[in-house]
Amino acid sequence: MIRVLSVVVALAMAVAACSSRDEEPVLSEFFSASRLRDRTALQKLARTAFDPATDGIITSFSITGVQTIPAGGRAIEEVSISAPVKVPSGETLQKNLVVTLERGVSGGGAGPRWIVTAIRDAAAGPSPPPR
Repeated sequence: MIRVLSVVVALAMAVAACSSRDEEPVLSEFFSASRLRDRTALQKLARTAFDPATDGIITSFSITGVQTIPAGGRAIEEVSISAPVKVPSGETLQKNLVVTLERGVSGGGAGPRWIVTAIRDAAAGPSPPPR
């Protein structure tokens, strides 16, 4: 009985570790629209872009951490990711980035959704405090 319980707990932990985070679909949509330079799509989900001509292209990433930032009633998260980035020179570099998400206002009958407000290299240090 204890062995069965141990297997069930281990399986549950593995499933939880592999499950998608709430931020993942937002970031996937953002990087896809940025890669395609789809300004119409980006208007709905971001205040910034990850320009392929200057920043490179991200086709996959893994979330390495999420930090909630206190901002006077607004919902803000800094999502740390690790991603292979194909830079304009053609080489692919592994980069650690921090993407700032803010809960946007409701629109079109849908509830409030996360929007990308900034993206920076993790080595660049913390972002300025929210206003």
